[in-house]
Formats: sequence, C-alpha cells, structure tokens
Amino acid sequence: MPDNRPNVLIIYPDQMRYDTLACTGNPCVRTPHMDRLAGEGVRFDRAYTSFPLCCPFRASLLTGKYAHSNGMYANHYPMPLGHAFLAEQFRDAGYATGYVGKWHLDGGIKHGYVPPERRLGFDWFVGFNRGHQYFDSVFYRQNDPRVRISRRYEGWYQTDHLIEFMTESRDAGKPFFGMICYGHPHPPLAQPPEYADMYMPDDVPVRENTPEAERTKAREFLAKYYGAVTCVDECVGRVLAWLDLQGHADNTIVWLVSDHGEMAGEHGLYGKKVSCEASMRVPMIVRWPNKITGGRIAADLMDPAVDTMPTLLELCGLRIPRGVQGLSFAEMLTDTTRGPRDAVFYEILKEADGPERFPIPERGVRTHEWLYVRREDGPTSLFNLASDALETDNRVDDETLAECRRRLADRLSRHMRETDDRWDIEAHFPPPDFQTHEEGAAHYRSLVAQAIFEE
Repeated sequence: MPDNRPNVLIIYPDQMRYDTLACTGNPCVRTPHMDRLAGEGVRFDRAYTSFPLCCPFRASLLTGKYAHSNGMYANHYPMPLGHAFLAEQFRDAGYATGYVGKWHLDGGIKHGYVPPERRLGFDWFVGFNRGHQYFDSVFYRQNDPRVRISRRYEGWYQTDHLIEFMTESRDAGKPFFGMICYGHPHPPLAQPPEYADMYMPDDVPVRENTPEAERTKAREFLAKYYGAVTCVDECVGRVLAWLDLQGHADNTIVWLVSDHGEMAGEHGLYGKKVSCEASMRVPMIVRWPNKITGGRIAADLMDPAVDTMPTLLELCGLRIPRGVQGLSFAEMLTDTTRGPRDAVFYEILKEADGPERFPIPERGVRTHEWLYVRREDGPTSLFNLASDALETDNRVDDETLAECRRRLADRLSRHMRETDDRWDIEAHFPPPDFQTHEEGAAHYRSLVAQAIFEE
C-alpha cells in the first residue's frame, strides 16, 4: 500500500537577499520559477534569521534551537552531537532522508568528506563539508570516501543528484525528506557564461542607504549576484518540473529559504553577520497545494532558523522534541490564523580570534516597529522601522524614546533568560582542521590529482 504522507523538500540557496526575487519587487532580476513557487504558496514578507551567518543558521534549522543553545557559535566548527535533529525525526518516522550540496557542519576543512555518523540523520548524502568552487567542484557520493569532481556547473549536477534521491525514494514507496543547499548566490560569483553578463550594472538600482561613493561598486556586484540568483532559479525550475511530471507536486511541502542576506554595499558593507535588514531578512516560501492555500503574502514575523523544525514536524503530524525553542507556524499556514511571533531576536556570539573574529558580542530584538541592538555594556542601535525602513537614523540616544528602549531591553533580557543565553558564550578559534582560503586552495589541488572526474 503506498505511503501517502507528504514529501518534504528544503531548497536552500546560500546568502540570498530577500529582495532578489521579482515577486518581492525587484525590478530587474528574472526569477520565474521561484516567483511561481510564491504564487502557488505562502511568501513570508518578514522572515528574519536570528544569527545571519552560515553555520549557526544551519545548526538552528536542524535543531530548532538558537545558536547559543545548540553549540554552533560561529562558522567552521563541528556540530555538537546529542541534539534531536530534524532529519532524524523524519528518518525515524519512516521517511527516506537525503542531502545534497555544501554541508558546513563538520569543522574547518574545505572540500572534505563527511562521514555517515556526522550527517545528523541524512541517510542518502551527496555533498562535501565546506567551500565554494562552482566549476570543477568536489563532492563525495554516499559512503564512498573517494573524491569526485564534476566538470559541470555545480548547481546543474547537484539538481541531478537531488532528482536521483527523490526518484529512488518514491520508487521504493517511501515519502522523502530532502534538502539541497545551492552554493550560489554566495560569492565568488563564477557562473555559466550565459548568466555572467545577463544583467548590466547601469540597469541595477541600489537602495538609498548605499553611500554615493560605493554605488558603482555595488551595482557591479549586484549585476553578477543577480546572475547567480537566476542560475539558482533555473535549478529550482528543474526541481518543480520533476515534481509536476511525476505527480508529486500537490503532496510535497516545498520550503524555500536562505540562511542570511547580503549587504551588497548598503551602509558601505558587504557580506552578512550584522543586524541590518539586508543581512537578516531572507526569502521564505512554503508551498503544499494539498493543504495550504496559495497566493498569500504573510506579514507575520518569522525566524526560519529556529521555526523551520517545529513547523515542518507539525505539518507532517510528527512530534516536536523537547528543547526545541522555535515556534510552529503550521496553524497559520493551514488555516490563515496569525503567526505566533511578535518579535525576532538577533545574536552574534563572541569569537575573539580568527579571520571572522567578533570580539564584542551583540544581541538584539526586531519587532514590526523597532530594531534594538545592544552589547553587554549598553545599547548601540535603535531604529524606528515604521518611519525609517532603511535603518539610517539611529535614535539610541534619543531621550524621548527612553521608555521604548527600556521596554525593548526588557523583552530582550527575558528572551535571554528563557533560552539560557549568556554574554560570555564564546567560540574558541581555531576550529578542528581549520583551513584558510590559501590552505583550502592547496588542499583542492591535491584532491584534483586523485579525483574521479564526472561529466
């Protein structure tokens, strides 16, 4: 008898800004497939990740716990074991579990093999630990530690691997829980030639909080960045086409999300790991035609870092483990009630040394109206988001807002107490097997000499 429980598929482009989709108002980027997904599902307009950095986000998504609770305090550290992981819950419920792409939860070695006991419940695995090499990229297949290198663009062959996993699972009569992490649009922005010049810098607008002196560079960056986004969109289109062709679209929960945004020159910054909207706000789309009414835009605050796990488990009728700190949006998705959040929290933990050092930790709270950020010795930022969406007028010293500051500080302090957060939590550099970019490049060259090459 066929197992008719819903399939689950998490599609995770790395470092993709909220406003990189046409459906979110971008006037130049072409994303027809992700736009289609939004039109047939629910698009969260106010999804913000609590720790806008790769490894902490991944760890939170797979545990439902904040970084300070799950032990992933910074990038490139190994994920502490002993949690109730998301994939384990689906595996133990009889689902086929599969992962494709960059893992980034097994220490600091680049292009590394991830052993089965470190895959946190994913039984089918085609990927690698860490790195962004979009052509001639390294991967490992299942439990074979021999390195493989593909001649094709990374997103194309990763999509093939995902389809292989989904096909094998359904042929075996099992529902699948799959996850694919595309490297793009995370820099470097190497991409197939037909995308490299798809967008011209002069046609790319920048937001008004981009300093005048930075705007030429920002437009050049965004032109390449948008090409990478369209590459991802083509991959998403192939996945959706397979679901359609095989008759699985209606009963598959597609969960599209990114780990954090990209500053892209706003406030003179690039990258992530700051409290600004461009860093924290992410695209977040859920489609499940059998149960969720499509074409909706949700204005509810959401933190996909911690809220993904409880929401997916509840949607699929599975038990939410004790210790999960995120909130489930299942009821809001299926019957259009309001979401459970009135705030999203922000944290960057201390890492005194290393290339991504952050010696003074920060915490914050973002509501519909306010963004409040502080360090242990006092507040550093207060923005009225209702009147200052670009976050350019820091009113942290405005005495007329003393009561507002106190109220937000109390809200943040309560959250820290309730989740056992502490200012002295620290990531101690270096992580095991840490490699710099230069050491990673040398390691890659050594792997090429022994690799199995695949088209």
